[in-house]
Amino acid sequence: MHPVLLIDEVLRIILDHIDHDLNRLPAFKTFYHLAIVCRAWKDPALDYLWASLSSVDPLLALLPHDAPCGSIPSDALARFHAYAPRVRNVGQGMCSLPRCMLCPSIVNAIASRSLALPSLRSVNLVLKEATRQDLPLALYLSCSLQSVTIDVGFRTSKETGALHKSLYVYLDAVARVATNLQHLCLRGRLSDRVVNSIAFMRELRSLSVCGGSQLMPRTLASIACFANLENLRLQLDCPNISGLTEGFGSVDSSNTALFPSLRVLRICVSPATAEFFFAHLPQGKLQAVHLESDTKPRSVDSWTPALAILAEKTHSSLTDLSFEALTSFCEAFDHAFPPKLHVTLATLAPLARLARLRRFALDASVPPDLGDKDLATIASWWPEIEELALWSRPVDAFDLPAYFTTPPRATTPASLTVLAARCPRLSLLSLPTDVAVLPPPAHPPLTVPSQTALTRLTVGCVRTGKTIDPAGLAECIYRAFPELEEIEFDCGEETSWADVFECYHGFGGHAVPV
Repeated sequence: MHPVLLIDEVLRIILDHIDHDLNRLPAFKTFYHLAIVCRAWKDPALDYLWASLSSVDPLLALLPHDAPCGSIPSDALARFHAYAPRVRNVGQGMCSLPRCMLCPSIVNAIASRSLALPSLRSVNLVLKEATRQDLPLALYLSCSLQSVTIDVGFRTSKETGALHKSLYVYLDAVARVATNLQHLCLRGRLSDRVVNSIAFMRELRSLSVCGGSQLMPRTLASIACFANLENLRLQLDCPNISGLTEGFGSVDSSNTALFPSLRVLRICVSPATAEFFFAHLPQGKLQAVHLESDTKPRSVDSWTPALAILAEKTHSSLTDLSFEALTSFCEAFDHAFPPKLHVTLATLAPLARLARLRRFALDASVPPDLGDKDLATIASWWPEIEELALWSRPVDAFDLPAYFTTPPRATTPASLTVLAARCPRLSLLSLPTDVAVLPPPAHPPLTVPSQTALTRLTVGCVRTGKTIDPAGLAECIYRAFPELEEIEFDCGEETSWADVFECYHGFGGHAVPV
């Protein structure tokens, strides 16, 4: 053996490469075999072998299965505590551990030396079927914790209350012990008490709260004051605007900067709540926003004021915006006056101020009502756009009652040339298109534009049929974007799109794909 391999630092560099280059099972086997080669390799290899566990089962397996609660032999505890400090990351799915291992006195015994896993940095708990007795949460506490993810699902049962109580005790302990916690993700239906324990985790850089849980206005106001929070994901179901105003009022009166470090925001709200929330965003800080509707049937134009406030706050910084305006049709509404669902140019008009936008995606329940002239206007708003997605659902997915909508206007293949001329950096494009309407042939024929950045085009047809002109459609696409690597048609299966592909690849001498 070369002497350099006996240097701990060098060996750990090698082990780190193994850890990143192999998937978990081969890596585990490699670390195990390295650990038994020699004493110099044992400790480093064991550190990597135990660093990431999918559950605490291997640790608990070090304890005797037949030991009565409260009487674990000292040598067994010593063996447990010899390996526990090596664990850095741990998860836990549906609990399947033996009941004796989850006895509270056993958990207390293995945690008798303060924290059971003192080097633990990240925890990922999936507790959809767990009960309070199944949760050895004392094991998942460490001063070194930087990331906690908890998913409780959305089912309720008689054990839910006990589960929430255990989680509250755990998160309260995390807030006190893990003072440098950076990332927290909560998913599922959690009690208000559990969710509002977030208010004390002031060093968070990333926070995600998704599900049927409620954030108290005072908790949300506290989160707004987190100095290091960069990434925030919230689902605000039916919040009280007056309560939010009162909660934020005390912060506003103290002249404290709100969301001072926020760069990425993903939020599911109503239009009124979005207006309130966006008004408290910092000026010129946000770089990416995903705005999601709360799915209640309402006119899409009700979002325009919120979009105007968002554009006012972020026109100098926002580069990535997605707008998900999906609608649930399960709630009662007036059939005589159904909500307007089609996004129009007027709906999006406030976004014209977003001069730095590079990516925009629209995901709505129905196609937008946008014609060729509208698309040309959008292209003039964002000449530096790189990814543009304006609804590309298959026609079969557009199956709504007739009283909800009238047929929208649609862009035609002629708009592709406009986009090619005005958006030289566009690389990904999804567009609802009436593929049956082709522009008249140009005389003399148009030269091929120099737009070679677009590599992927998705055409979501608003109207389809068997009478399309494959060669004409392919020529329109090729003259606009001659360097496409992928063309996708989300348009139903009654049309032979293979003919379009063959014609497109025939232009410019491309090989026809098999």
